[in-house]
This record gives sequence, C-alpha cells and structure tokens, in this order.
Amino acid sequence: MGGKIIDLSGQTFGRWTVLGYAGRSRWNVRCDCGVEVTLLGHNLRRGSTRSCGCLQFRHGEGKGTRLYNIWIGMRGRCLSPTIACKDDYGGRGIGICAEWSDYAVFRDWALANGYRDDLTIDRYPDVDGWYEPGNCRWATRKQQSNNRRPRRWWKRPQDSSAL
Repeated sequence: MGGKIIDLSGQTFGRWTVLGYAGRSRWNVRCDCGVEVTLLGHNLRRGSTRSCGCLQFRHGEGKGTRLYNIWIGMRGRCLSPTIACKDDYGGRGIGICAEWSDYAVFRDWALANGYRDDLTIDRYPDVDGWYEPGNCRWATRKQQSNNRRPRRWWKRPQDSSAL
C-alpha cells in the first residue's frame, strides 16, 4: 500500500479544481461555485464526484434546507413502504404528481406560492388528494389542524371469554 502519490494539484475533475494534497490520499478541492472540501483522490480520478451538489441544487436551496427536508418528508410519507405513517399516506393512495419528483420543480412551485419557514405544506382543498400544485398550499399549523380529516375512534371489543 506504499504506492507513489500522483500529484493532482491544479487539475480539474468535473467542477472540482485540486488545490493541494491534504494527506492520506485526500486532496483539498474547490468547486466552481466556491465550496472547498477534502476528497479522496481515487474518487476524483474515476469521476464518482463531479461537484459539491451545485450541478443539481443551488446553494441554500437544496440538501439540508428546510424546504428540501419538507420535500424528502413528503416523498417518504407517500413512497416508502416501511415508514410508520404509511397507512395515512401512500397506504391509502395518496401520491405525488410526477413533476414534483424533481426537487427543483417543487422548489420553484413552493417559492412562487408563498413558502415561508413558518409554514407547512398542506393538501387543500382535498385532504384525501395527492400532493400536486392544484391541491397544496403553505399553511400555518393552525390552518393545517383545521384541515385534518376526522379521526375515527373505535371501542375495543370486550373479550367474550371473560364474561
């Protein structure tokens, strides 16, 4: 494992420019958008990383933001077969329109339709409808609780053998 280190300084790989060696097969790199990180050299050389993510998202509008997490949560509720609340969403037929499978499309809709950090996504006017532009709004928690479908309470049947 004592191989010779190939100097990658100054080379570009996708949107990464190598700034210098960081030790232990890692390189300090800068993305064209200005983000600096340390990456493994073999990941750069084989092309498994091409940017910091700015090819897919603009900074401040993608991974790790509240809006992105809302999008991930919405997808999980509708698409994940293992999520605890699947019976309240995907398990009862609630889905997401095809265009919102692309985060950038969802983000653009959200920003054009009143998204704020103090609001949540609400299926309205049809609480049983899909997540789609014509059936969603940004609502306060109070508005959303007023739009909730009625809860059904069942009384547990008594064990007839105990009588």
